[in-house]
Amino acid sequence: MKSVHINDIKSNLNSINLIDIRESIEFLSLPKLAQATHIPMSELLQAPEDFLNKEISYYLICRSGARTFRVTEYLEHLGYDVINVEGGMLEYYSK
Repeated sequence: MKSVHINDIKSNLNSINLIDIRESIEFLSLPKLAQATHIPMSELLQAPEDFLNKEISYYLICRSGARTFRVTEYLEHLGYDVINVEGGMLEYYSK
């Protein structure tokens, strides 16, 4: 599984396909990144083909990186090019 730490991609956020998989209530009530597309984890897992193209790379972010670890593993198994963003939003806003 491919992973990258949030600190390693901070300067590239405008040039990557970043997906925030936090559920809607969490996404709406906590800080977010303007560069990220919001697709709740439950919706993404239910129908990944509605949101993702197997020819495009996507970076997945959540609060801490734990959920994206599991989702990245699953989507990779289905043939999607996904990268887990370690550290998540907690790390991004901690500095």
